[in-house]
Amino acid sequence: MIPLKVAILWHYHQPYYEKDGELILPWVRLHGVKDYWDLPELFHEYPDIKQTVNLVPSLNMQIDDYINDRTSDKIQRLTDINPSNLSESQKRELLRLFFLCNEENMILPNPRYKELFVQAQNKEEAMKKFSLQDWFDLQVWYNLTWFGYFSKERKPIKRLIKKGRNFSEEEKKLVMSLQIDVLRQIKNQMKMLYALGQIEISCTPLYHPILPLLCDTQSAKQSMPDLKLPENNFAFPEDAKEQIEGAVNYYKREIGIKPTGMWPSEGSVSDEVLNIMINAGLKWTASDEGVLAASIGSQYDYTEKYFPRNYISSNGEIAMLFRDHSISDAIGFLYSRWNPHDAARDFVGRLNGIRNDLINKRGEDCLNSAVVPVILDGENCWEFYQYNGLPFLKALFEELSNSESIRTVTCSTASAKENVEYLPPINSVRAGSWINADFNIWIGHKDHRKAWSMLAKARKSVEEKKPELEENILNNVMKEVYIAEGSDWFWWYGDSHIAENKNDFDVLFRWHIVNIYKLIGMEIPKDVMFPIGKEYETAKVVKQEGIVTPSIDGKVSAEDEWLKAGYYDAHGSMSAMHQVGELLQKLWYAADNNNIYLRFDLVNALDDDDSIEVQFLNPKKFQLIIRQNIFELKADDEITINQFSYSNFEIVELSFSKSTFFSDNTSEIKLELTIMTKTKEGEICYPRQGSLELVM
Repeated sequence: MIPLKVAILWHYHQPYYEKDGELILPWVRLHGVKDYWDLPELFHEYPDIKQTVNLVPSLNMQIDDYINDRTSDKIQRLTDINPSNLSESQKRELLRLFFLCNEENMILPNPRYKELFVQAQNKEEAMKKFSLQDWFDLQVWYNLTWFGYFSKERKPIKRLIKKGRNFSEEEKKLVMSLQIDVLRQIKNQMKMLYALGQIEISCTPLYHPILPLLCDTQSAKQSMPDLKLPENNFAFPEDAKEQIEGAVNYYKREIGIKPTGMWPSEGSVSDEVLNIMINAGLKWTASDEGVLAASIGSQYDYTEKYFPRNYISSNGEIAMLFRDHSISDAIGFLYSRWNPHDAARDFVGRLNGIRNDLINKRGEDCLNSAVVPVILDGENCWEFYQYNGLPFLKALFEELSNSESIRTVTCSTASAKENVEYLPPINSVRAGSWINADFNIWIGHKDHRKAWSMLAKARKSVEEKKPELEENILNNVMKEVYIAEGSDWFWWYGDSHIAENKNDFDVLFRWHIVNIYKLIGMEIPKDVMFPIGKEYETAKVVKQEGIVTPSIDGKVSAEDEWLKAGYYDAHGSMSAMHQVGELLQKLWYAADNNNIYLRFDLVNALDDDDSIEVQFLNPKKFQLIIRQNIFELKADDEITINQFSYSNFEIVELSFSKSTFFSDNTSEIKLELTIMTKTKEGEICYPRQGSLELVM
């Protein structure tokens, strides 16, 4: 039996959070304690599982600053303050920031933390009623809950979790020092797993920039011809070169390992970027299956994504892998809702399904070259899993270890010569990323264009001033430039991603722009001093404000038709994670005296194989399946619908009798949404976790 090769790459990334000597967000430290050490620690139990860990230098730089006491973050500073010395504004910050974690898996399982969380729902009451001990316990619990499954096994941590409450100043300091101890172990752990031959270490450019847009923002028009570009074009391929070569040299210097492969930020590639990588001596890189399909065009066959390809230019060649986004997103977005063993079996079942497809289409010998690349973040999804994903990962690694039909490999093994030569080489790619094979997330909104224009203006000013700058000043200037080029600032502009600390990214971006002008001795443009774009609400579900009786005709018949309706903002609920195939933008809901109304605003109209599945959980339990021109009702118990209307045109609208649900004055419906798209991305669930509670 010829096994199917699977190349799993875990991407470790955080942007550079430093401002005025403090990290304004704590995610390097907290994910370091919960994920960056915990996930690889599990690898030791499964020595036959080969994997790739992709490291971003901006993450490791900050870890080094923590362990060498060169920095601290805002959460640390607020934690260090004795509750008796907390000001009113600091207490408000604790109530705002010290519950920013997964409610279901990181707050509710801990009785004392849950108690504080419930009390803090009314912040004004909490400000009045919280005792000194309440503030102590909140400071400790927020940091305590971020210990991962393995890092939580330390005896002092187990002891404090068991104690649960009435923590002291000394115990609080112990928690904080143990977090730094975990961070200290990450580098040696990586080096050990590499020495044991179990992992490959690859890297991403220094500060995680979107490389094709650094080379030329006009490259975005390859996939989006009608895109409106920034007023000032950004085109500095030399910066892309420095970010690529700087990352390779960073790891050679810091851990004694020179990466031979690179996952470019967000899988973003272009011909110009690939040539820079070739010149830097990199042997392999990776992007997304969508980029491959767009590059090949109408002749593309879906099985081609399972064969690494040689990219050849006049500069040389580099092997390319293409991420299977359906199976990768299953780990990132789907399996957290599943039984761990069922999820692991489903994953392996999908791989065996791919194996069978390849054999049926190309013959069994093709398996000698075929590889399924599974690429995803190494941190963001685990808080949605129980026990930080460990039961699922154990079940998955067990299944993979015992499988005769599947073999895990590193990305270097996956891109070996015998694999890349199965299909003809490619000589050109259409510039794109892993998200929809374009750059819309980073340059498609007017706020993005304003930010790129601001950056371009500052970068051109540096070029003008460069001959006048001393070497050490120029080095400091270019560090500010490289940080400002990071993808994360642009990720959070516009309305695609919403989070409690979204505005902090705008503050950081403009702060680095200000530093550039200060260092080169130029006047700071006035627009740099004002926020880019508007503030966006973080609320996901907004309540209905009055009676609504819309026409069910598949379009918004009047401007105020749904004005007082409630809604769930699915588009705005996306945060640090983005799932390919997102279809739902907003779910509107409303009721009048007789009927309940639902409206679905979609990114694209429903196609033949698309479906919206509404799972009503309470007060009645039944399922409504909506397709392009039909709907289907499924229920275990008898359901009586006296009235039902449905229309699918510009929007999807439906109504049904209120008596379907309610026999009294109650007016709350609990439901979940699942959307299946024609592109076979798998299930996309709204909300990501739990259910929606709609109050009519």
